[in-house]
Amino acid sequence: MKKTLLTAVAMLFLASPVLTAASASAQSRHEQQRELRQDRKELRQDKRELRQDRKELRQDRRAVQRLKRGGRYRNGGRNVSNYRQYGLRAPGRGQRWVRYNNDYLLVTIANGLIASVIVAR
Repeated sequence: MKKTLLTAVAMLFLASPVLTAASASAQSRHEQQRELRQDRKELRQDKRELRQDRKELRQDRRAVQRLKRGGRYRNGGRNVSNYRQYGLRAPGRGQRWVRYNNDYLLVTIANGLIASVIVAR
């Protein structure tokens, strides 16, 4: 009886590291899978942000290309009647100042030709 009990206790002590290692490896495997899912989620978020940044850059380029001197202005801005308050010179005959995205454009009224661009004052 003592031998059987001692053998059972000895087996339990010998088996306990194996059992804890198995449970630890299962837990660490679970943690690894969770970390992998988290990394993939962060990667998707980074890709989404990169796509958004590229989209904004393309839109900014288009806006800059439209607002070059000698280009055409269609619409979308607000007329500036009190141009002196903003430090702008008086528009010539047939011209007007337009505020477009915090930039000031001197535009020919008849054909929308941009005569001057004052950037972000």
